[in-house]
Amino acid sequence: MKEALAGLSVNPVLWDCPLSDYTSFAIGGPAQALVTVTDSSELQALLAFLHKNDVKWQVIGKGTNLLVSDMGFEGVIVLLGEGFKSVVFEDRDDKMVTVRVGSGCSMTKLSALCMESGYSGFEFACGIPGTVGGAVIMNAGAWGSEMADLLASVEIVTVMGKNRLPRGKMHFAYRCWLDYKEGAGQVVTEAVIRLKKEDPEVVRKRCADLFRMRRERQPKGLANAGSFFKNPHGESAGRLIEKSGCKGLRIGGAMVSQVHANFLVNTGGATAADVKELMGIVRKKVQEDSGVILEPEVRFL
Repeated sequence: MKEALAGLSVNPVLWDCPLSDYTSFAIGGPAQALVTVTDSSELQALLAFLHKNDVKWQVIGKGTNLLVSDMGFEGVIVLLGEGFKSVVFEDRDDKMVTVRVGSGCSMTKLSALCMESGYSGFEFACGIPGTVGGAVIMNAGAWGSEMADLLASVEIVTVMGKNRLPRGKMHFAYRCWLDYKEGAGQVVTEAVIRLKKEDPEVVRKRCADLFRMRRERQPKGLANAGSFFKNPHGESAGRLIEKSGCKGLRIGGAMVSQVHANFLVNTGGATAADVKELMGIVRKKVQEDSGVILEPEVRFL
């Protein structure tokens, strides 16, 4: 099986690969194998092989919203290579532009390109880490906007081939694509979004302001996975956590950030067990004090 797997991609397979090197939390044990696929045909062949041999797998993007077990992952981690990072702008009319973007493209790169071109609507993404594919699955958002607002369609690849889903057949909720089923054997490979044309200077200033506010309000210099808990309806998870006196609380190398209470940070050497124990303490304290049960936004592998 190792020989067969190694022949499915032009990139070398990394065996027993520490996932701490592939997550923004810098936490996680080894995956049995890590494969980087270059295009959709390689991806489809890989998915077919993994399905046929009943091997567990997971696409992780940039690993920015992920906590990986200290035991690692018994299966194959899939990364999307250069063939999934293209960005193509297609004029629709004098007011709108359509953007075809590979799911492996970073949100940072796409937001910069939109800003430079004077395309408005994607400003909320300035400073959001991760990839476009992950942002679609998580319905990433900020400042009152989210991916679902911009999407026209997405392309997915399964063992059967490519399929395109129009926005009208996709259902989203807060930080969630409701139709996406974990383990269903589908990978988002492209998103099509629609943006407005605007004065580049206006878009640039808006992006600069949002980026500055993000930098001021979020911890710097410590590994983390972004906002750890979803904001309850009409509330702020960070405010509830701070109200419960949890800022600075730590278990092992994991700590509730002193800058923003909805960030759990790795102060050095934190384990996934440290983070999960800290998460449990924070949830219990907030529930006792506010009656709110916080739900994690971070995904667990």
